[in-house]
Amino acid sequence: MNHILLLFGLYFIQGLPYGVQTGFLPVYLRSKGISLASVGAFKLLLLPWFLKGLWAPLVDRFASKASWLRGSVAAMFVTCLFISCIHPDDTVALCALLFLFNLFSATQDVAVDGLAIQLLDGAELGAGNTAQVVGYKSGAVMASGLTAIEQTLGWTGVFAALAAVYFAALLVLQGRVKDGECTSPDGQTKGDKSARDDYKGHQSALRNVHAEVMNTEGTVWVAVFVLIYKLGEQGAVSLFPLFLLDGGTSAVEVSFWSGVLGLPRYA
Repeated sequence: MNHILLLFGLYFIQGLPYGVQTGFLPVYLRSKGISLASVGAFKLLLLPWFLKGLWAPLVDRFASKASWLRGSVAAMFVTCLFISCIHPDDTVALCALLFLFNLFSATQDVAVDGLAIQLLDGAELGAGNTAQVVGYKSGAVMASGLTAIEQTLGWTGVFAALAAVYFAALLVLQGRVKDGECTSPDGQTKGDKSARDDYKGHQSALRNVHAEVMNTEGTVWVAVFVLIYKLGEQGAVSLFPLFLLDGGTSAVEVSFWSGVLGLPRYA
C-alpha cells in the first residue's frame, strides 16, 4: 500500500502543471486584460505532453528511473522558483519557463510510468491505475484553484507554494526511491533492467492488441468522431470560465466553479 501512496503523490504533482495552464493561468491572464486569442495561445506550451514519446526511449535506456525522477522533480522545483521571481507581464520569460515546466513534467510522467512497472505486480494493477487517475486529476483540480492563493499571496506566492510542493516531493524521493532499484514495503527490490525485460516481454502482445483494434471495422470513424467531439467540448469548456469572468463573476468564484465543481472536465 505504501508504494500505491507513493505513486499517487507522484501523479498528483504531475497533474499540477496541467491545472496551472488550463485552470489558473487563463483566469489570471484574462482578469489582467489579456485577449482571448493570447490566452488560448498559451495552450501551445503544453506541446511537450504530445511529443514526450520522442524522448521516452531515452528515459528507458539511460540512467535509472530514480535518477530521471529526481532530476525532473528538481528541475520543476527550480523552474517554479524562477517563475515566482519574474513579473507575469514578461511574456517571453513566462512562456519559456512554462514550456520548460511542461517539458520536465512530461519527462516525469515517463519516469513514473516506468517506476509503476517496477513496483506493481499483477494483483496491484487496478490500485495502481486508480492512483494514477485520481492522483493526476486531484493535482490538476488543486492547481486550478490557485486563484484563491493568488488573491492573498500574489503571483510570487502561488509559484513559491508550488516550489515547496516539489521540494517536499524531492525529499521523499531521496529516501524512498534508490538508483537502479525500487524498494517495496516487503523489502523486495526490482531493478531497472528487470523492469525493462518485463516491459519488452509485453511489447509483442501490445502490438497484437493494437493491430486487432485498428483492423476492427469502424475503428477509424469512431476515432475521428471522438476527436471532433473532444475538440468541441474542450473549446467550450475552456471558454466558459472566461465568459463568466467577462460577465462580472470574480476570479475566485470562477476558479471554484470551473475547478472544484467542474471536476468532470478533467475526465
